[in-house]
Amino acid sequence: MATCNLSAPEAAHPSTAALHQLKELVERDTVFSQALSATATTEDAARLAAEHGIPVTPEALWRHRGMLVSGGLPTWRG
Repeated sequence: MATCNLSAPEAAHPSTAALHQLKELVERDTVFSQALSATATTEDAARLAAEHGIPVTPEALWRHRGMLVSGGLPTWRG
């Protein structure tokens, strides 16, 4: 069984760890980054993230939509 080594803030907010993983993937994988940018909804983006092993909710994506790509531009329009 795998153990999870989350710091206290990440343990309290698992979406924080998932968002950090997602941001790292966006920065290192241009194909994934383009696919994420092409999603029309946060639900689609959450499904794409899950396909890459990152469990994140649409709500967490929406709250942090300006932090996923460089420049701080919203990923999905409000």
